[in-house]
Parts: sequence; C-alpha cells; structure tokens
Amino acid sequence: MQQKYLIAQLENTNDRLWSYDSNLTCTYVNKNMADDYERAFGYKLEAGMNVLHNVPEPIYSIWFDRYKKALKGEKFTVVDRFEIEGVPEYVEVSFNPVFENGEILCVACSSKDISVGKRAEMRVQESEANLFAQIENTTDSIWSVSDQYAIVTMNSVFKREFDRVFRCDLKLGDVIIDYLPEPHRTIWKERYDRALGGEKFEIVETHEFEEPAVHISIAYNPVLVEEKIVGVACFTRDITALKTSEVELKNALQSRDKLFSVIAHDLRGPIANILQLTKLLKMQKGDIEVHQNALNLLANSSSSVYRLLDNLLNWALSQQGVIELNPENYTLRDLVHSAIEAYQINANLKKLKVKVGIDEDIKVYADKSIFSSVVANLFNNAIKYTSEGGTISLEAMPNGEAVVVQIKDTGIGMSQEQIELILQKNSLKSTLGTKHEKGTGLGLVLSKEFIKLNKGKFNIKSEEGKGSIFEFTLPKGS
Repeated sequence: MQQKYLIAQLENTNDRLWSYDSNLTCTYVNKNMADDYERAFGYKLEAGMNVLHNVPEPIYSIWFDRYKKALKGEKFTVVDRFEIEGVPEYVEVSFNPVFENGEILCVACSSKDISVGKRAEMRVQESEANLFAQIENTTDSIWSVSDQYAIVTMNSVFKREFDRVFRCDLKLGDVIIDYLPEPHRTIWKERYDRALGGEKFEIVETHEFEEPAVHISIAYNPVLVEEKIVGVACFTRDITALKTSEVELKNALQSRDKLFSVIAHDLRGPIANILQLTKLLKMQKGDIEVHQNALNLLANSSSSVYRLLDNLLNWALSQQGVIELNPENYTLRDLVHSAIEAYQINANLKKLKVKVGIDEDIKVYADKSIFSSVVANLFNNAIKYTSEGGTISLEAMPNGEAVVVQIKDTGIGMSQEQIELILQKNSLKSTLGTKHEKGTGLGLVLSKEFIKLNKGKFNIKSEEGKGSIFEFTLPKGS
C-alpha cells in the first residue's frame, strides 16, 4: 500500500524522474520522463532499457560522462537547454547516488522545468546589459549609492573622474563619503541625505581648479523599491558650453548697453558744438581770426563725430561677420599718410609733433580700408592721450615675412591692468584725454579685431607717465 502511494506521488509530479544502475540500465522512469524521451529520441524510455538508448552524438557522450560521474558517488546538478517541440526548453537535472551498505546501488535522477524562471533571468540580464551599455556610452558621470552611502553602480566616467580629482580607486561596495576629504565629505553627505529624505534636486558646481573653469550640473534622485527609499541615483552633465555662452551673452549685452550709452553721450557734445559754432559763424562778420578759430573747432568736432560713426559702423559689421578682406600690395608710407591726413588738424590743435619715419621701399599686403581704420584709431588715441607739445611717431621695420608697425607717443601712458583689459578682455572702458577728450574705447577693440582679421598680431607697450607704443604686424608685400 505504501509503495503504491509512493509511486502515485512520483507519477503525479510535474518533474521528470528516473533511475539507473551501474550498467546504465533504467530501473525506474515516470510518465513525464518517458514521454519526453520519446519526443526527443523516438523511443519511450522503459525500465530495463539502457538510459542512453538511441541517443545521438554529441548528446550521448555528454550524458554518458554525467551518468558515470554520479556512479562514482558524486552528487551534482546541471542545467540543459533543448530545442525540441513539446520538451521544456530549460531543465535543471539532479544526479543523486543511492548507497546501500556503502556501495552505490543506483543513481536517482530528477529533471525540473525551469524555463519560465530562466527566461525571466535572461530578460533581467539583457536589461542589465542594455542599461550598462547606455550608462557607459556617455561622457557624463553616472553612479548610485545605497542608504548607507555605499557605491551600488557607477560608470567608467565617474570612476575615472573620481580617481583624477580625489586620487582614489573607487570600487563597488565602497562607502563613498569615507574617501572624501573635508569639506567635500560634509557637502556630499548632506546632499545624499536630502535625496534619501525624498527630495529630488539638481545642483550646479563650478570647478575652478581647471583652466578654463568647468561647470557641472549634478542631479540627485531618490531610488524607491516598494515605496521605500533605498538609495540615491546621481547623474552629471557638463554645462560649461552653456554657462560660457550665458556669460558671453551677458557681457555682450552689457557692452552693447554701455556702448550705446557712451555713443549717445559722446555724439551729443560734438554735434552741439557744431550747431553752436555754425550759429557763431553766421553771427560774426569780418573777424577773420574768430572765423578761423571757429572753423578749427568745427573741424575738430566734425572729425570726432566722423571717427565715432565710422567706428560704430565698422563695429556693427564686425559683429555681423560681413566684413570682406580685399588685400593688395601697398607702399606702407603712402598708406599711413593717407590714413592720418584727415586727423592731422587735431594734432595741430594740440601743437603735437607728428613724425612718419617709414622707408619708402617697405611694402605690405593688406586691406586698405581695414588698415586705414586701424591707423586712424591708433593715431587718434595717441593724440587724445598726449599732452600739448608732445610727439607722435609712426615707424615700421621688416621682420621676416612680416612688417612691424609702431605708433609711439609721449603721452600719459597706461597701467598694466589697462593693457590686460584691452588685450585679453576687449574692454570698452575709456578714460579722459589730456584735454578731457572723451571716447568709447571702441577704437582699440576694433583695431585689435581688424589686425587679427588681416592675419597680424597686436601688442601694447606702455609705462605710466612715459608714453605708449601700439604695435601690430602685417604680412610683407611683394
């Protein structure tokens, strides 16, 4: 009765059960196993048959080794995959030797269908592989920590950057805050605690230990499992380009607003002078000296207005990127005389000595319009900051495949800070001239840009109280 009950249990299980003796003869097989054997190999396995009857290679050799291994007394489990219709795809097979008086009587085998679990496991592995590929295929840092601050996941970017900044080879399972020096330890812990408290937030950091500064956005996201926060997932983005463009836009808008304000102010003075001097000329009759002085002042005011409007037009064109170069070969001395001719009257009014010490055989390859604008701006700048009776010299010398042009003055000079503002930051800041002449600072900025456009270099040498040298290069002409 007990034996019948046991056999009924063996037959009613979903597993495949069988056993064999030392000769590989089947001693027992349940219906599930017998049916699967028939589907696979064409014969229904029965007691008294060899358990490898009609099994083809290479399956025969694999199972022969397994059966023999169990007959040596070893208990083990293997996982197999079948592609046979009606047979479970994935099975877990257990081999259990049966002993009697210290001798192996037989081996009992069981095969369990694990297809559903195996497929689920493979889907999880596939999802993990896809996720890993995604977090690795980025230039951003990605990592997560447990509620005890231990590293759960991290991509190679985060690992590399953490090592570079904190000199630490971080590994999964490490408590990240233990590897941080102060004040970073306190800061990072506070942020993790905020996220562990349920807050989702983003912080922008600026790292100025690099040149140029790097701006990083870090997102902190609570990780929930069954509505319980178990950790924090962190993501970074390099927003340096965005931040830089924001700063550049802000500076550009500030420069524009300042420029328009200065231009409006500087135009009002000379134009008012022109208006008043025109009225004075109409009122005065026959006084040649008064007329001459008025005409000189009128010419001076008109020159200032023209220079300002010309600079404004050139600046607008340069900002739009529509200036086209038309370089040709020119005699440098002729170009210089032509560029400063219209502004010579301003130098005369301040009784300045203007010397053009440029050899007639020096030629340059340049755009005439741009060159004239540069020289006119630098010449006017020298006039503005040179006291009455001073000297302005325009010189040039060949230097390899280039020509170095210098405009020297004996004026008030510049501080190193002022020079750096012009050369490095394109400052539009301007100071009053020796006779309180006003300006926008636009002329020097334009000169620098135009020289660069003409494939030249711009430099300033100056000492406060001892004058300045404005120097630029041009390609040598043929």
